[in-house]
Amino acid sequence: MITDIRLYCLFQRVKNWKTILFVVLAISCGIAVAVYRIASIESSKAFFTNSSWMGSRALAHGEDKLVTAQVTVFALFALPSKEAIYLFARRDEQKKMLNSENDYTITGNVNQISAKYWSTTVYGKDLYLVPNADDRYSFNNSTLKTDSEGNFTITLSHNKKGVNWLPTPDHAGFNVVLRIYKGERDFLSKLETTSLPVIKRATK
Repeated sequence: MITDIRLYCLFQRVKNWKTILFVVLAISCGIAVAVYRIASIESSKAFFTNSSWMGSRALAHGEDKLVTAQVTVFALFALPSKEAIYLFARRDEQKKMLNSENDYTITGNVNQISAKYWSTTVYGKDLYLVPNADDRYSFNNSTLKTDSEGNFTITLSHNKKGVNWLPTPDHAGFNVVLRIYKGERDFLSKLETTSLPVIKRATK
């Protein structure tokens, strides 16, 4: 009788241990799937793609939990879409991931972005600004050096190059963010197809 009771208790302990392990594994898998889905912003139906750029003209903050989580991770403190549009790039025009082992150029015209104000900023893979001795972090439509027709070239490089130079991290991936403030309605309505500044890998 005593032996039977001990065996029953042991069975219950093993059973509970298996249950606990199952619950821990289930929670871990759930967290892993959630992190993967949040990080997989390139496959999100809430964002459009135009060449290297991804973005949305109507981020549903608070309405779609997945989109809200993605915005929180990739665009913390983002303004509502009626105030600003955020476009970001992880890849060049050839769809290859941006990496500071290469240099890149962003070419365009200041007038092709019809907005009161816009800026281009480089962020490291950790989504923080890239530290550099020049304290150079971004250019906007007022600070860019252009030719007489408004054409510009921004150089993305770990080493200082050109007048419109934005530093990239040392041997690491990075992101580029294009912020558009108070864009004109017609321009914003065509963001998915309109011509935007082109990100090209520089030839060595």
